[in-house]
Amino acid sequence: MNYVGLDIHTKNIVYTVLSEDGNVIMRGKIENSEEEIYEFLDRFERGDSFVMESTGFYEPIYDAIESKGFKVKLANPLKVRLIAESRIKNDKIDSEILAKLLKNNWVPESYVPVKNIREIRKIVRTRISLKRVSTGFKNRIYMELRRLKIEYDGNIFTSNGRYILRSLNNFRINIYLRSLEEIEKEIKTIDNELLKYSDIEEVKLLMTIPGIGLLSALIIYSEIGDIKRFSNSRKLVSYAGLNPTTRQSSDVIHHGHITRQGSPYLRWILTECLHIHLMSDSHSNLSNYYRRMARRIGKKKAIIASASKLLKIIYWILKEKRPYMEIHAQ
Repeated sequence: MNYVGLDIHTKNIVYTVLSEDGNVIMRGKIENSEEEIYEFLDRFERGDSFVMESTGFYEPIYDAIESKGFKVKLANPLKVRLIAESRIKNDKIDSEILAKLLKNNWVPESYVPVKNIREIRKIVRTRISLKRVSTGFKNRIYMELRRLKIEYDGNIFTSNGRYILRSLNNFRINIYLRSLEEIEKEIKTIDNELLKYSDIEEVKLLMTIPGIGLLSALIIYSEIGDIKRFSNSRKLVSYAGLNPTTRQSSDVIHHGHITRQGSPYLRWILTECLHIHLMSDSHSNLSNYYRRMARRIGKKKAIIASASKLLKIIYWILKEKRPYMEIHAQ
């Protein structure tokens, strides 16, 4: 068996191949292109294994290796650096270090969802990005109206409001409004694309929770992935970065702010869903819990604590494949 470490860059891939006894038998560089990647993989035999760091563009390479039937691991960059510095005594994370970690079974793996979930994740993240851009254009229009000392009661982005905006014949407002409407068209295209995922069992179960619609359910589903990889709800909360930091001094344990490690998309959508849940199901156990915590620790901290509790509810819904009302009643 050979162990292959891949140091991935946007234009090229640096590789190091170790033999079973740990000797370097091959090293070099290839272009980061589909053709060269497949030509490179043809040099290897079944049983060889690969490792690469988790980057924003790992997926095509990961999929190519997997399609050839090779074992491949995705390494967590932060944990790889800690292990490399403590065990290999080299602060440069390169292909040879990755190969050595792989051979010694020291690779701290990042979770790689199945391809279908990865596709959903990319689509919903694109929608989130476009929505934030559209919000930016709306804010620019509001700022321009303030600069012109124009006040408008209600939502300026209704059909009537947009007619009024155009009638101002303001150069900047017209540019912002045209840009906004182009982005809104793309968001509608994405929303239509997301409809084909509405029959996924986990998504339908998540939508039984008041405050969670199709988009929210798809974000939660794609960010969590396979619920079976979490042995309990606390580990899911930790994965989302909603668990508090802990510092122990002698026999005293101090709990600080949440760790904020893990998916920021998951933390964000949980708090968004929680706000809607508090309005749509004000008498639920979760809503009652929020009000109790708000009185004790304040509203901001209560939102985080309640988002954590919501995630635990989500865990049991997905784990037991039961709708919200059954879990809620229990």
